[in-house]
Amino acid sequence: MSDFLPEGIIINILKRLPVKPIICCMCVSKSWYTLITSPEFVSTHLNFNIAGSEVLPLLLLRRCIRKIERYELYYDKESFDRYLRLQFPFRSINSFFTIIGTCNGLLCLSDDRVFYMNTIIIWNPFVKKSVLLPKPNMVYNSYGSFMQSLGFGFDPASYDYKVVRITYTDLDRCLPQIELYKLSTGIWQDISHLSLQYVIYHRSRQAYIYGASHWIARDLYGNDLILFFDMCNEVFQEMILPVHLAKDDSSSTKELIIHKDSLALVLCDVPGVEHGFCVWVMEEYGVMESWTKKFNVNFQDFGGRFMKPLWVRKDGEVLVITKDGSLVSCDSNGEQVIDLGVHGSRSEEYLRSIHVDGYIKSVVLLEKGPDFSDAVTSSKLPSLQTDDCGSDDDAERN
Repeated sequence: MSDFLPEGIIINILKRLPVKPIICCMCVSKSWYTLITSPEFVSTHLNFNIAGSEVLPLLLLRRCIRKIERYELYYDKESFDRYLRLQFPFRSINSFFTIIGTCNGLLCLSDDRVFYMNTIIIWNPFVKKSVLLPKPNMVYNSYGSFMQSLGFGFDPASYDYKVVRITYTDLDRCLPQIELYKLSTGIWQDISHLSLQYVIYHRSRQAYIYGASHWIARDLYGNDLILFFDMCNEVFQEMILPVHLAKDDSSSTKELIIHKDSLALVLCDVPGVEHGFCVWVMEEYGVMESWTKKFNVNFQDFGGRFMKPLWVRKDGEVLVITKDGSLVSCDSNGEQVIDLGVHGSRSEEYLRSIHVDGYIKSVVLLEKGPDFSDAVTSSKLPSLQTDDCGSDDDAERN
């Protein structure tokens, strides 16, 4: 019967299905397999899910429990119900992977928390496909200083996923080496000719928005700023922070996140709120005058129980991790706090492993053959026996 249906009708039906049934539909016929694995359908399905995420968004929560990394999806709504626990098939040489970022249903992971293992993975947990990137050109050795920063994102012009790697070996004397990996080519390209004059702060979390990876960095004069890499044009550019924050010499920490499709800056232990945090939002992307202070929470009002903010939710509340490993949600003034029922431990490993990010389901990487992920299940990265990923119908609740 499928041979008599117009392709447009088939696509309109399939794009509404959860990922697991779509994978089953690949077995219907060769024409359906070709259709479902085509870039056109992958893009259509992704755009449909992006529109749906505005109604019922998902948040990715990663925790390390008893030395096992646990990846779960939660509905970003008041009850914070758990949607699904994802099967995580990799094992880190370190305590856990660094999550570089998420983009269109893909996660980019790097095994570099303490020891630089040169292991970078692009992974789609719903189609159970992954890519182990080849070893970069510049790798860590046992002598000299070494620091790397990574960015991950999508180039809509070439419909390609890219990883940019900035490596510093001598912060005082040498410009960094810059490499770019493209999923379409499968190789690292040296783009050090860009002569980057900025230093990205160690462990600076990337914020991917509007086709660019953003980090907190400093210039040659010691000023803090936002450095971003345009995935399409493959160039670095800078943005200015709110004026009084660029020369902040206090012990405050700065981190970038995404809040309602806007770039946001989270500051902890800032002057005036030494035991709390505030959030600034760039309401119009690229317009420095649009920086607006949205949140201001003092942890002392809660007996110092809070540790740090993790994410700003769709409803405007802030996810915060407490010192005892519990996840809570508080309003913009810190006047109302809700325990979300996600608890852990006080251990340093657990608290450091907590990571929250937005997530959208997709079938990106589905077009890759069955042998595509062999490298990631090799002896270097033995698989973990965890719950099966399941389908949308198997979604678990707290």
